[in-house]
Amino acid sequence: MSRPALPATLAALILAAPALAQPAPAAGLSGPMLSVRDVMRHIVNPAAERFWKGSGSVSTEDGVEERTPTSDAAWAEMVDAAAVVQESGNLLMMQGRARDQDAFARYSRQLAEAGAAGMAAAQAKDPDKVFETGGQIYDACFACHARYIPRPANSLWKQP
Repeated sequence: MSRPALPATLAALILAAPALAQPAPAAGLSGPMLSVRDVMRHIVNPAAERFWKGSGSVSTEDGVEERTPTSDAAWAEMVDAAAVVQESGNLLMMQGRARDQDAFARYSRQLAEAGAAGMAAAQAKDPDKVFETGGQIYDACFACHARYIPRPANSLWKQP
């Protein structure tokens, strides 16, 4: 190789190096892997339940049980749960999972927005905002379920 060609060859190799270093995407991982039902069962429901268990209060025979986190670790768990709820809204909007681009997409965005608000409330350690955003998460879930989960005519669960 001649001396003038050497710098050009080295430059080409250096420019190509980042592309060569990138791993190829794994086969089969480019689209949804879980059904909507499985996303709900394994991701959304556990995260929403974790978030709700850390807010508000519950009246028991022994009195009122406060659920507000009392440690930094408990607040961090609230942030984590809300983050999962937020990202779950995104997962539900993925092509191949979204039921439609109208109501289902709107409910999914509503869930993501409620999760984001829940994260902000938990990061601020604001019990009132955490309780409020827990209600927003519930409302997003309820609205979607009322539309997309068939219920018997005599069910107590009525569509809004």
